[in-house]
Amino acid sequence: MERLVTVKDMQERYGCSLPTARKYLRQMFHYEKPLAAPRWAFDEWEQNREQMPSGISNRKRVEIINRKQNGRIIVPRKRG
Repeated sequence: MERLVTVKDMQERYGCSLPTARKYLRQMFHYEKPLAAPRWAFDEWEQNREQMPSGISNRKRVEIINRKQNGRIIVPRKRG
């Protein structure tokens, strides 16, 4: 069985409150009691929210597309 995305998973991924995480889950195909969504529905929902920044150069646009296709994501970290 495919893994389900829960309210807690949404809260951790987006750093939002529980009511906001519930609102996000209800925007996609989901199950009630307990509130959860299949991974494929979450991926589709997240992909539909993506937008290319406006007013960027063609070079930067190509760089963003290449980064998205390669799947490499660099998360900035705070030094403590």
